[in-house]
Amino acid sequence: MKKLVKLFFSKLFWFNFILALLVMYGLFRFTMHYLDTYTNYGVKIEVPTLLGTQIADVEDSLADHELRYEIRDSVYSDEYPMGMVIQQDPLPHTETFPNYVKPNRRIYLTIVKKQDAFKIIPDLLTKVTSKTIGQSKLEMLGFQVELKMKDHKDKDRVLEILYEDKPVKAGQRLARRSSIQLVYGSGDKGKPIELPDFKGMNIELAQSKANNIGLELEIHYIDSVIDFNDSMQAVIFSQYPDPEVNEKSVISIGSVVTVDADLSTTLDSLYQTDTISSYGPME
Repeated sequence: MKKLVKLFFSKLFWFNFILALLVMYGLFRFTMHYLDTYTNYGVKIEVPTLLGTQIADVEDSLADHELRYEIRDSVYSDEYPMGMVIQQDPLPHTETFPNYVKPNRRIYLTIVKKQDAFKIIPDLLTKVTSKTIGQSKLEMLGFQVELKMKDHKDKDRVLEILYEDKPVKAGQRLARRSSIQLVYGSGDKGKPIELPDFKGMNIELAQSKANNIGLELEIHYIDSVIDFNDSMQAVIFSQYPDPEVNEKSVISIGSVVTVDADLSTTLDSLYQTDTISSYGPME
């Protein structure tokens, strides 16, 4: 006990004690100074506004701010051009929303990637498709759809797709957000319409015309038609009822028109046949 008291009051003890305090104080001051330097204590930078900036110009915008950037995400957009910054994290500094970061901080960006400019028109005609389903499919692809009713025996059936008043076929590519018309049937079966003259038309054209006005064709081919391609190109040379022969100019929607078609038939032969039948054979 006496030795402990004697040591406590000795000069060596107090020298070592004071030296230890000085070392601890020095370590504390060095550590705090290093942390201030490492963390840039007291240094703050206003977060710049990068919204609306093209990604090619972002690096120049951040050069004076000692900041970095990273593209976190890219999205499609029809409202903004490709490469434009539409989101950033952290948010920009404003008077109502003060926001500061340290130098060398990374700004995370969301930009607009290349627009998905074109979409393929689906097949809505091969199978019986209602206007509601057809409109839904087209709008999901990004088209602006206008409904247009047309006299036809099938109610609400999709009859045609028009773009700039011209028919659009399945598989055709159109720009997204294009305005297209979806033509559908009225369901007015039995309503009188003008009977067309199908003579001289090939089967493909005649079927298209008949479908548009709500008639059905019953087609009779002669022996020269042997395959599908032939059948589409075969030319109609007679029909029943015939607006010329039967003096019938009106027919009901949904009616069946019987036609005869042949590959060898031409318009000249039709006119020649009409002339012969009208005036009799030449001697």
